[in-house]
Amino acid sequence: MKRIDSIILLFILLIAGFTTTAAQNPYADEPVQDLPTVSHPGTSTPSPSRPNSNNSTSGNGHVGTGNSGLVFKYNNLHYKILSEKTVEVTGEVRSVCKGRVEIPNIVKHDGKTYKVVGIGKAAFNNQKKLTEVVIPKTIQYIEKQAFGFTGLTDVIIPGDKVKVKKWAFLNCDNLKVVTLNGKKPQCSASAFELCWKMKELRIRGIASSNNGKKLKGTNAVIKVIK
Repeated sequence: MKRIDSIILLFILLIAGFTTTAAQNPYADEPVQDLPTVSHPGTSTPSPSRPNSNNSTSGNGHVGTGNSGLVFKYNNLHYKILSEKTVEVTGEVRSVCKGRVEIPNIVKHDGKTYKVVGIGKAAFNNQKKLTEVVIPKTIQYIEKQAFGFTGLTDVIIPGDKVKVKKWAFLNCDNLKVVTLNGKKPQCSASAFELCWKMKELRIRGIASSNNGKKLKGTNAVIKVIK
């Protein structure tokens, strides 16, 4: 009988120990969300990819075709096909960028012409020698960490309805001034986090009451331009 009591007591202690461990770490099973650290950028030379054979819609609303997802190189940058007529600068294939980079408004591949409408996730991420970028008016969105950890100093974003996503320019040590001079640009409050040298975000098309407000995670303030 004493042996049975000992076994029961041991079983109770084991259960109690497991419960205590779980209580100490209530988030043990919660997935960790890491920031993307893919780097990139680099006529027309195809790069390895797996094109989607069916029509589909990309995350930015572009209806795909048989070549959707195909990545190709054009004048030193890599592009991903979104639809029959549109592409984005992609970070899925890495190329080294330094100094001044000019993103064209159109590119050509395999006899077709495509409009460049976006700068994809982590497209230029960690390109520390990239100091200047020319962005065309055709750009409709700039994704997360598209220019994170780069050496950019001043940036002009001309698109009328461009959307600058969260962390698009994360931790750009030398960034000082960014200008969104399109008619109705949209910009995440966290687009320039950890850009501590940044002084000003010049933006058109928003209420004048935003003038002088401080940007999240920086020392910069908003300047509404007309």
